[in-house]
This record gives sequence, C-alpha cells and structure tokens, in this order.
Amino acid sequence: MDKKLALSAIIPIVVILIYSIIFRINIINAIIEINRIFVLLFFLSYIGQILVVSYRDSLITNLDYYTAFKARLLGNAVSLIIPGAAGPDLSRAISYVHKNVKLDKAFTLAIYESFYDVNVGAVLFLLLFWIKLTPLESILILVSLANILGWSSGLGYAYFTSGKLNKIEQKLFNFKIFKPLTESYLNLKDVLRVQLKNKKTVAYSVFLTALGYFIQSLPFYILFKNFLFDYLVNQTYLVATLVPIPSAAGIAELALSAILPPIYVIQIRILELVSYSFGFIYIKEIKLEVLKKEVKEIWKTS
Repeated sequence: MDKKLALSAIIPIVVILIYSIIFRINIINAIIEINRIFVLLFFLSYIGQILVVSYRDSLITNLDYYTAFKARLLGNAVSLIIPGAAGPDLSRAISYVHKNVKLDKAFTLAIYESFYDVNVGAVLFLLLFWIKLTPLESILILVSLANILGWSSGLGYAYFTSGKLNKIEQKLFNFKIFKPLTESYLNLKDVLRVQLKNKKTVAYSVFLTALGYFIQSLPFYILFKNFLFDYLVNQTYLVATLVPIPSAAGIAELALSAILPPIYVIQIRILELVSYSFGFIYIKEIKLEVLKKEVKEIWKTS
C-alpha cells in the first residue's frame, strides 16, 4: 500500500487513541459496554441508508441497482483514506465506467450524486442545530452554509452556461495542456443541465437522500430517546465529514463532542469507521488499467 494511503488509514485510529487519553476513557471498556442491540441496529441502518441512496443513484445514472449499490459502498470505504472528489466520487465513477459509461460522464454523475449527499445533509443540519446549540455548532453552521453556497453556485453556473464557454474559459482551454479537456468540460455542463431539468428525479433524489439519513439516525433512539436529537447527531457527523480530511479524523470527534458525552463519541466513531469499511469487499472493482485507458481517451493531445 502507498505510504500516504497507509498513513491516512492509521490517522483516525491514532486520533481516537489520543481522544481517549485526553478524556481518560478506556477504549476496550468503551467497546465492551456498547449496547449490543444498538450495534446491530447501527450496522443495519447503515446498510438501509445505502439501499435507499443506491436507488437514488440508479435513477441518476440510469444503471442497474446492484451496480449503484456496490459503487456507493465502495465510495464510502474509499472516503476513509481519500476524501472528496478524488476518493469516493472517483471510485463510484470507475464502477460506472465498467458499465460502459464514459469517464467524463461517469465522474460528472458521481459528483452530482454528492450534490445531494452534501446539500440535503447540510440543510437538515441547519434545520436541527437549534436543538442543542453550542459554540462549536456555530462552526458547523458555517461549514454547512459554505457547502450549500459553493455547490449551488457551481451547479447553477453549469446549468446556465451549458453548451458554451465564457471568455475566461476560452482562454484557459486554448492552452495546449487543457485543450483536450474542452469537450469533457462541455459534456459535464450538458450532463448537469439534463439532470437538473428533470424535476421529478430531482424531487425523488431530495426525498430519498433525506429518507436515507433518517433511517441512519434511527439506532440513536436507543441511546437518546428523541427522534429530532437522533437526527441531529447523525447530521452533525455528516457535516463534520464535509471537511476534506481523510475519514474526518479529529473533526468528527470534535463535532460530536459538542453535543455528546466523550464515551458516546468514541463508540459512535468506532462504529462509523467499521461500517464504512464494509465497502472494501468491492475494492477489486477499482481497476487502474480501466481508469488509465479512459483518461488517455479524454486527454488526447495533438
């Protein structure tokens, strides 16, 4: 394994150890004391959320459900070591490429899926943060607003400039190194415009994303007995993962600490990492030779 990837995989474990030392928590005891029913429901709800969101992804990509399911599980696993578009989005795109989708379109669709993951999750957090407002939550509010503004601006720009390049883009793509990407960039805009014009699919996608997050929050009822607070816990973790750090190491612990006792933070964090790791069973889906072939096809130089 590449040294950087190995380091990314180790960082969250080290952070949990440091966190446990700071708050004087015995990790072994914390694991042993986890409610067994909670553990079972936690993993089931994670798979349940994946099942729902995979249906959304299959609608967006127009691919079979199983492909979307595998891609979603794999993408989540990869996010533990590589955050952002270079990690989960690209890994899902590679899964779509195996189904004869061109890389530029596959990557655009994967990014579009993330638009719902991020923005629906951020909006839900903004609707719920008042339940337990703390100084740290105010930072997460800014993270949520920044993501909503950034994503909305980006997709809005692609929608309204579809099929054309502005003056700055024209100058940029006149450079020899970028010129081969002109067609792919225009394709990206076109794909996003087509997706956004389908209001029925947009509505379904928003609903299914919110439903997925709700399902994922249900196990917390065993601990907190409050559906709204349970939902807040889930969305707080989600917003923490929007910070581009592998597996949100350090950020997730800090965010959850704003609303939960330290022992719950450690228990939930460990369960989240384990559940996300399920997707590594599909790691062989990422075939670098396929990716290289597609990249060469896009990046043809004259």
